[in-house]
Amino acid sequence: MGGEKVRGELGEIKTTLAGLSSTHGRAPELLAAKREVFKKIVNYMTVGIDMSSLFMQAMTAAVQHGDDIVLKKMLYLYICTYAQSNPDLTLLTINLLTKDSKDTDPHIRGLAIRSLCSLRVANLVEYLVPAISVGLIDQHSYVRRTAVMGVLKVYNIDKPAVHNTGMLGTLKEMLQNDPDAQVAANCITVLEKAGDMKGMIDRAFVVRLLNRIKEFSEWAQCQVLEAVSVYRPSNEGEVYDMMNLLDDRLTHSNSAVVMAAIKLFLHLTLAMPATHQQVLERVKDPMQTLISRDHFETAYAVLAHFHLLAQRAPILFSSIYTAFFCRMNEPTYIKQLKLEILAAIADEHNAYDIATELTEYVGDIDPHLARDAVRAVGRIALEVQDVGGIVERLLGFLEVGKPYVTAEAVTQIADLLRRFPDLAEICVSSVSNISPQDLEEPEAKAAFIWILGEFGHSIQDAPYLLERVAGKFEGEAPAVRAALLTATAKLFFKRPPECQRALGMCLQAAVADSDMLIHDRGLMYLRLLQYSVNEAARVIAPPMEAVTAFAEEQSPELRDRIFDEFNTLAVIFREPSTAFTRRTTVDTLSNGFNDVDGEGAVPAADEGSSLLTDTEQAEALGQDGLTPRLANGSPGAAPAASASTPLPDLLGDLLGGGGDLMAPAAPAAPQPVLSLRPHPHLTPQEFQGKWGALQPAKKESLMLAPPSIATAVAGGLQELNRRMAAASLFTMASGGAAPAFRCYLHGQTEAAE
Repeated sequence: MGGEKVRGELGEIKTTLAGLSSTHGRAPELLAAKREVFKKIVNYMTVGIDMSSLFMQAMTAAVQHGDDIVLKKMLYLYICTYAQSNPDLTLLTINLLTKDSKDTDPHIRGLAIRSLCSLRVANLVEYLVPAISVGLIDQHSYVRRTAVMGVLKVYNIDKPAVHNTGMLGTLKEMLQNDPDAQVAANCITVLEKAGDMKGMIDRAFVVRLLNRIKEFSEWAQCQVLEAVSVYRPSNEGEVYDMMNLLDDRLTHSNSAVVMAAIKLFLHLTLAMPATHQQVLERVKDPMQTLISRDHFETAYAVLAHFHLLAQRAPILFSSIYTAFFCRMNEPTYIKQLKLEILAAIADEHNAYDIATELTEYVGDIDPHLARDAVRAVGRIALEVQDVGGIVERLLGFLEVGKPYVTAEAVTQIADLLRRFPDLAEICVSSVSNISPQDLEEPEAKAAFIWILGEFGHSIQDAPYLLERVAGKFEGEAPAVRAALLTATAKLFFKRPPECQRALGMCLQAAVADSDMLIHDRGLMYLRLLQYSVNEAARVIAPPMEAVTAFAEEQSPELRDRIFDEFNTLAVIFREPSTAFTRRTTVDTLSNGFNDVDGEGAVPAADEGSSLLTDTEQAEALGQDGLTPRLANGSPGAAPAASASTPLPDLLGDLLGGGGDLMAPAAPAAPQPVLSLRPHPHLTPQEFQGKWGALQPAKKESLMLAPPSIATAVAGGLQELNRRMAAASLFTMASGGAAPAFRCYLHGQTEAAE
């Protein structure tokens, strides 16, 4: 029913347009009727209904009143909407638009040039260039403004056409000499987009623009200040002259103008440390004014810049810390950013007052704000160690009774102990009252387990707490399993009898773990213990060293790069613009492996297979990725250890089987070398007979490295068989298609009859 109604309305409009086109004259009633019809057409276009079938009727009806600006605007909108989807129809409008670009009315001339450039059809460039060239020298400023922006539209369609016609040179002359400020601003925009702006920025150019800065619109002022910010004055006197000229821009009502002026002031004084510090003091009040307004989006952007400046010079902002206290009506994202700023500007003079304020936020009903408050107190404790009471407040959060507060507090205490191990005596007694079962979040549980491993010698129940978690090893998150394995191993060297069983449980579960990080770490610990307990202690549990910087912290070099892009999205996203504007592509392997969720997908192994990491593959496989090798490098054997092989006797000792654990393990007996005949004798019938008569003696699966598979299957089955034959493994039967080949291989030892 809806479609029939639309078709009926479309037919009615078409009939009306035909009737209006056949009526001659310029009566006001006729013009009003045409306007109403075009309004209906625009309304239908707005809701997505295709009105291109009315093209000829619309053109005919509008041409009769060519001097009516309202009708012209609607007609041009109609033409531009269907230009790209109907190029053939667009060609019919070229004569009309070209003619209108020479109309006596400057508004119609400007609209015609703008519509011509908005068609965005490549084969129409030859019609655009003459109209734009004439528009650039038009007497009316509106036409010149439109023609300047038309240069940019043509530049995006056909760059050589712009360069060959010298339009950019014309824009440079207009930028220097045109009396209209908006024309000059448009020239700056186009030249910057075309990359031809840098060579023009000299002292005379800068003085000319800044002297007429008040003539520009607010948006144009931002463009001018941005363009001037790359200029480097020749002496300090010039810097002061520029700042005196623009000082009133710091108190402008438009926040964009204020931030653009602040960027210019900061960049002008980078080589003048004393003046740069004075500028930072000067811009505090304008930025505080912007924060106090009720526009939270603007406040967030300004706060992000405040945070960047506070990281560069925290002492300059430490006196205004109360300006960053949270208000009840502020959204969460504003409060979170304010807490980060408070942590950044905390020093020995204001740290206690800030921590007191943050403690109030811990009791907030918003769990995100409460966690951020705990995190901020932890950050202050890391940076301002000499202030008494900060660590005690952090420890007090363990008794709040809210699980998310306790979890965040444990995480922050772990970071605090990493940087200041001497605080263990103060912190461990409070942490020891917690049970792992009280922590549901993996990050917090991993932090708690780390504390038990590092400082378990001071916690009486530490081995038994770890053993309790080790009993549920498989059900824990990967981060918890990794922390548990390492913590248990470390505590084992400090309290061997009590940790013996827990370590055995962890090693047994880790070696069988499907996560390669856990699996490899478990194998490494197990082999170290087999080789030498003393060496294992040296590698696994070395003396603890204080951490000076955390990976999550931004480096000074990164902050400097972001500062160079002040007043851009780089400050909001906290990373250089190249990180979120440059498009990166991920190349997939030629063997048909697909990418899943942006990560290189590893093909699924058969049930019961043992996935090996790059390290184990290098040990277990030859250079071609196909020949198995022994641990000593001899060809022909399976990997030394995997999840499917029996565990070494050491695990039995750890789990209670006896043995002197602290004594170095005896070297393993050398494995016999398996040698295969280069030319085995076996007919298909003999192979089938032996295959059916033998019972399975051992099942083992190996996952080859994807690059090795890609190399092996690149030449098809023939190349795969050739590579297998080089390893004295011969194909009895094969089939399948790349990359899923199925091969039945056989070989004979040298001792076989």
